[in-house]
Formats: sequence, structure tokens, C-alpha cells
Amino acid sequence: MSRTFKKKFLIILISVIVAIFAILMIINETNLFKHDQTHTFEDAVKLQTGEGMLNTKEDNGRFINASKEDVKNAMTIKKQNHNINYMDISEKVPMDEKEVNKMLKGKGIFEKQGSTFLKAQDKYGVNVIYLISHALVETGNGQSDLAKGIPYKGKRYYNFFGIGAFDEDAMKHGHSYAKQQKWTSPEKAILGGASFVRKEYFDKEQLTLYQMRWNPKNPGQHQYASDIDWDSKIARAMDHYYEKYGIKKDHIRKNYYKQ
Repeated sequence: MSRTFKKKFLIILISVIVAIFAILMIINETNLFKHDQTHTFEDAVKLQTGEGMLNTKEDNGRFINASKEDVKNAMTIKKQNHNINYMDISEKVPMDEKEVNKMLKGKGIFEKQGSTFLKAQDKYGVNVIYLISHALVETGNGQSDLAKGIPYKGKRYYNFFGIGAFDEDAMKHGHSYAKQQKWTSPEKAILGGASFVRKEYFDKEQLTLYQMRWNPKNPGQHQYASDIDWDSKIARAMDHYYEKYGIKKDHIRKNYYKQ
């Protein structure tokens, strides 16, 4: 057997092995997806709009109850939606401190906090563009009272991600949660928020904005917000930065429901 033939044979063998491995990975991933497809879309909408469920929408700067049709439209997975709604945001984005600080320029309390956001990404495995976009949406670009810090007994408490800030009195509850967590600096609030998202959502397999808002595996349960446009608002902010920095959008998933 010639050396050239052996070399070609080895290349073909390696190619076959790689192809088989890729096929097995696709099959395995498909089976995993099927495992968490627990409801049809119609069933999910019924559960999400059932008695006692709170779904809101913004109207002229205030939140009002959303109709069943509003909820259904928001839950519908549309082809034209930003793919970021359905993108895994539990993975790191390759950005440096200079780029992140440029994103935060003119963003109130967040200006020059690039190193802290990157630290949060590295420590908790939370996409830094998502983390920044979420904070900007929740705080009105870093200008809200909770973002600036609420004074209490000589200290200021910060809450950048709407955690515990229930809609009926967001300021009171958000402040209370910040005090409970001892978020007495912007850095503590950023790191604490990233830790919360990791433990309460990513570690519970809610890895996309869509899953965090609608939880298709358990509709109506364990959802980040009541605003039906919550995920889309953050996705739009993220999309701006992804386009600006030419970052590829990976790991998109849209098949959440039984057919």
C-alpha cells in the first residue's frame, strides 16, 4: 500500500468520523429540545392568560393590563423578530473593556463601569451585551431613581435589573430587595444581578429572553416580568450593539412547542 493511498485513506476516515460525530450531536440536541417541548402553543397561551395571571403592556408611559390577544401576539414566534429574542445569552461575548465603556458612554450611573460588566460576564457566564442592555432598559439608560441609588440610613442601595421590583410598587419592592442583598454600590448591584440571572434562570434552563419571559416549558410560571414586550425591548437594544460591533448571533432556537 503506497504512502499516498494511506494518507488519502486516513483523511477519508477522519472525515467520516467527524461527520458521524456531527450527526450524533444534532440527533442528541434535537432529542433534548423535544424533551422540554411540554405544551402546544395553544395550550401555553391558555395557561398564560388563565385566571390570576398578570400580563401588562406599556401605554403612554404607564402599564395597563394586556388582553388575551395582546399576549398571544407577543408569544407568537415571528420570523421577522430579532433572532436575539431566541438566542442563548448564557455564553460570553468577546469584547474588551474599551469597547464596553464606549457602549456605556453617556449612560448615567453605568458610565465607565465596563470592567465591572466584564467581570460579571466572566464570573457568572452571562452575555455582557445582554447584561448591559437589560440594565439600560430597566433603568431608563441609567437614569432611574433605583439606578441612581435610594438613600437609607446613610447608605445608597442600587437595583439595575428590576429584581423584586413588582409592578404595583416597583420602587418600594426594588429598593427592599437591594437592601436585602446589600447592594450598596454599582459594582455590587451589577455582579448581584448577573448572579441572580445565572442562578434563577440560566441554571434552570431558561437560556433565552423568550424563555425568561414566557417559560414555554412551564407557561405562566417562573417568569422574569409581566410586561409582554419585556424580551423584545431588551432584544432591540442588544441587536443595536450586535450590528454595531459586527458580532455573530449564535445558537438561535425557535422550536419551543409541541406540534
